[in-house]
Amino acid sequence: MAAPNLNAMVVEDPTGPQAVEAAVIALQDHFWRNSEMQCLLIVDPQPQALPTRAKSKHPLADLPRTVVPIAHDAFPRSDCPYLLTLDPKAAQFGAWLAESVRVALADRRPDAISRVPGQRIGGWLVTSASADEVAEHFSRQVLQLDDRGKTCALRFYDARALALLWPVLTLMQKETLLGPVKTWLAFDAGTRLQPYAGLYPKCLDRLSLKPGQWDVIRRHGLINRALALHVAATGQQVEPGLVDAAIAAAARAELYELADRDDKLAFIGHALAWHPYFDAHPRVRQALGQVSQGDFYAAAASELTPDEIEAIRSGTWHAGKNNDRGGLRA
Repeated sequence: MAAPNLNAMVVEDPTGPQAVEAAVIALQDHFWRNSEMQCLLIVDPQPQALPTRAKSKHPLADLPRTVVPIAHDAFPRSDCPYLLTLDPKAAQFGAWLAESVRVALADRRPDAISRVPGQRIGGWLVTSASADEVAEHFSRQVLQLDDRGKTCALRFYDARALALLWPVLTLMQKETLLGPVKTWLAFDAGTRLQPYAGLYPKCLDRLSLKPGQWDVIRRHGLINRALALHVAATGQQVEPGLVDAAIAAAARAELYELADRDDKLAFIGHALAWHPYFDAHPRVRQALGQVSQGDFYAAAASELTPDEIEAIRSGTWHAGKNNDRGGLRA
């Protein structure tokens, strides 16, 4: 049986009531097709608490929690992610799904995304395992030793972090991360509902990452921050092409040896707002030359005039470069 399209319904506002309804229908359909599975909702309490009974007719906050313990002083029990069991056979299942989708999309609204440090709803887990089993497995995956010997928290339970992490992992690593979870359903960077699944049962109990993967993963926090600022500034959710542009720009920022966090955010932001290859424009090259002489990139780029920025946005200069190279991208 072919998998259903989780984003079949076209909606005008990807965080509004129609989007909530479309996502609930898609989730219900998925669990109907997997009737032998249960639904676990993964929640990160660090951004803010879930709505209480005073603010919700079907408060998720009242459901029993299964904490994913993280053995580090930076994660007191109150800050650890947790699982909620949403029984697909219960009469309230649809209401619970609707409430969880509303919370997830509320954190993606342009007026909230740049203010909320993370996402409360990490996704809906399709599994035959108990919440305790899944929590125990996830607990082993959070704390990782990177290629520099530093202990890091892999925040895969944040849906936006997972969306960037997933393409970096090998098939075996994906299966290891999922563990007893058959499919992880979550909103990606552009609020499209995505299924994350492996092909085979896990072979390893603990995820292990390679040095080259750490180089990429270290940029993810910056990329998601730049995407959030772009959504807040434009009032529009990002398309897949913009996510790719942000990932590529973050890597190029390192090649230009931009060290300041605000400089890197500005650089990625310009790739999103101006042109994916804006740094190939002669005027931006000039600004980057000032950085090599000790200036901050953001300060140098602020000297560009509105006409120069509009010329960069037009892309005509880049089309000319491609024509000169026989159609190859600059």
